[in-house]
Amino acid sequence: MTLITALAFFLLPLLSGALVHVLKPEARWLRLLLSLSGAFLLGIVFLHMLPELYAEEGMRIGYWVLGGFLLQVVLEFFSHGIEHGHVHATPGKAMPLVTLFSLCLHSYAEGIPFADPDVAGDVPFLAGVLLHKMPMAIALATVLLRSGTGKLASWVMLATFAVAAPLGIGTGMLVGQELGHAFLHDMLGLAIGMLLHISTTIIFESAPDHRIHIERFLAVLLGAAMAMATMH
Repeated sequence: MTLITALAFFLLPLLSGALVHVLKPEARWLRLLLSLSGAFLLGIVFLHMLPELYAEEGMRIGYWVLGGFLLQVVLEFFSHGIEHGHVHATPGKAMPLVTLFSLCLHSYAEGIPFADPDVAGDVPFLAGVLLHKMPMAIALATVLLRSGTGKLASWVMLATFAVAAPLGIGTGMLVGQELGHAFLHDMLGLAIGMLLHISTTIIFESAPDHRIHIERFLAVLLGAAMAMATMH
């Protein structure tokens, strides 16, 4: 299951990049997908992942969750919010490599806990993270396209981003053997903190200027309903 998970993490960003080059989806559809994925992921984290993680590890796991939240705050200074769909590109100006590094670090840290077969086999959580990966990769591919980055360079960058999570899974498998199961739980807490920051930001941005956008609101409701439907 872990190998299949790593393959899914690698292929999805590449497929999303191909989608951008072939279909060039409108920003409206990206915002709706973000709202859906953000609400679904937030629901999975609150209803399933956090309660179980606290039950197993106790209050100390809160430090890792908070650390992941704050780490994501720092990373977004360099990624400019691509994780939650911000597409800032100047035609003819290459995307800074520090932006790609920030996205890869996020993806790498997110991948580590999936070295745990229990996490890799947790279908709702895996689906939530993969669903969040898709608009993230679409936003990255869109930035590369709009900035005028060449096709070869664009695909190299997308492939670099795509391989980051599988590398995280590999690291988790190696280090987890030495440090034990608690290490993977700590990394899961870190990843959950990062995902909490991203998903809450997406929810807040679904109603900019405190105005309700009915399509995005419905997408949020659908995502939350999907999360509740996975609980058993």
